[in-house]
Amino acid sequence: MAIGQTGKKIDARERARLARTRVDQVRAERDNKIEATLAEFFTAGDERDALIAQLATLEITMGARVTSLFELGETVTRIADLVALAPKELKRLRGLVTPVPAVSSVPDVD
Repeated sequence: MAIGQTGKKIDARERARLARTRVDQVRAERDNKIEATLAEFFTAGDERDALIAQLATLEITMGARVTSLFELGETVTRIADLVALAPKELKRLRGLVTPVPAVSSVPDVD
């Protein structure tokens, strides 16, 4: 009878080990899917950040061109019609352009 009990204990341990292995395998597959999904998320985020930087550069260029149109004597209404943007958007774009400080011909005296 002692041998029968030992055999059952070994069989139970083996079944437990197999069950744990199946659960571990499912968990590992899930972890791999999570990792792949996160990698895709972070890649998309990096691409988005690059596009945002590119968009900012393009908007500064647009703002500089709008400023040039004003310097050529065009009015807000005419520029808005020409570029098909609202005056409010023209103002925003112009605000992106950093004005170059005027150089003073009078030297600073300390």
